[in-house]
Amino acid sequence: MKSWLHRSRISPFVSMTVAERVALVGLLALMGFMTMPFAIAAEASSRLLLYGGFVAYLFALSVPFIFRQWTPGVFHPLVFYVVWVGIQGLLRGEMALPVTGLDYHRALSGSAALDLNALVAESFLLDAAALVFLYTGYLLAPNFRVPRLAVPVARWPAVKSIIWLGIAGLGVVMLATIGGGLDQVLMQRGIASDQRIGAQVGGQWGFLAGTGVVAPLVWLVCDRRAVRNPLFWAILAAALVIKFAATGSRGGAIVPLIIIGAVYVLQSRNIPYSVVLTGIIVALVLVGGLGQYRQATMDAENLGGVAVQGGPMQWMGQAVNEMEGGAGENNGQLAVLGKVPTQVPYLLGESYLSIPFVFVPSAVWGDKPDAAGKLNATRVYGNPLNAIPPKAVGEAYWNFSYVGVVFVFMLYGASLKALAAMFRANSNHPIILVLFVYVLFYLQPHTPSIYGFFHAAVPAVFILLSFLVRVDGRMRFQDPA
Repeated sequence: MKSWLHRSRISPFVSMTVAERVALVGLLALMGFMTMPFAIAAEASSRLLLYGGFVAYLFALSVPFIFRQWTPGVFHPLVFYVVWVGIQGLLRGEMALPVTGLDYHRALSGSAALDLNALVAESFLLDAAALVFLYTGYLLAPNFRVPRLAVPVARWPAVKSIIWLGIAGLGVVMLATIGGGLDQVLMQRGIASDQRIGAQVGGQWGFLAGTGVVAPLVWLVCDRRAVRNPLFWAILAAALVIKFAATGSRGGAIVPLIIIGAVYVLQSRNIPYSVVLTGIIVALVLVGGLGQYRQATMDAENLGGVAVQGGPMQWMGQAVNEMEGGAGENNGQLAVLGKVPTQVPYLLGESYLSIPFVFVPSAVWGDKPDAAGKLNATRVYGNPLNAIPPKAVGEAYWNFSYVGVVFVFMLYGASLKALAAMFRANSNHPIILVLFVYVLFYLQPHTPSIYGFFHAAVPAVFILLSFLVRVDGRMRFQDPA
């Protein structure tokens, strides 16, 4: 039994134990068996078709864990994509689809909504095919040779973290000055997106306010003992408050915590499950509670009238309900599959044209090419004031039909192999570690993710360089072991 729980410390990707592999395969199998009676009881061919697509997707997700010849790592790029995108997506609501079916979607009506269950089946089958081509691209890619890089050493990380926190605070101060007070900044989520401060003066101040959360991450990357310092946690808490105040983004307040946890696990090569469980509960409470706050700002005329209802248990329930809605009735991928190409034409690469404009402010260029989330909201949902990502599979299909799914995911698989080679050779290098975790969490093969990656990774690398580079422009490196 001990061999089932043994975790090798050799792999930089944090090797999975046999028990963890069995648990994940067992979880996927359990999802398949638990949903089967509902599909049979429905007595509808479309529900059985939906269940068949769901099972195919479950099997595709299980592939990295069932081969004895390969020991997967928790943060191996292939495994992480399967867990972070695939299994998390199921737990966030997609698993409910074979149980209840789908009888309503916000973007689909008339002929587009004739058989939503068959549409969900197609979506699951495309997701399964995308995973197969992802694995194929990884296997067919050459074995990349990556040199080992000298590891630079940071100086005064705590002091520099405080400085960057102050710079982030300046972003909120400027938003408050321009918008007429901090209370107006905190009410931004309650008004239409085209009326917010950022839409009037540009998003640079909100972007600056969001950089504060990077400082504690960089501190930890440079010094794994940072988690023992109370100042580290104080800076992190203040940075999260500043970012949420400026942007109102719940993900912006939660994902940095998850990334910091990932860095700690990569450094220690061990998984503290009690902390993971606590983190999941805290994340659900934050998603629901901050969602209640956002709704309250929509119903109030000023900050004094904002009243957040409920408590932690109610907020967790709301978070679960919201995730289920995103998996079903507001699923951007289903919207694309339901209307393309019968009602909405193929993009033929249009959404990918937005990638070169990732760093060009709208105030400088004007109307930039829209990424897939904006295009989906405008053309499929008819809601130009929002952005609804169609997910990677949906965007690839919308651009080049089924061929697009094949090409995009094979290319992505080859890219993940290059990433794995880079990290395997330089897992202790702070710049490589930062880029590695940002790729894992942000860089999926669709334009909203690509935008998110560059907007997050570039300031992170810049801040990290400020920790590593001395005044004279040089770096000090560790003595070789």
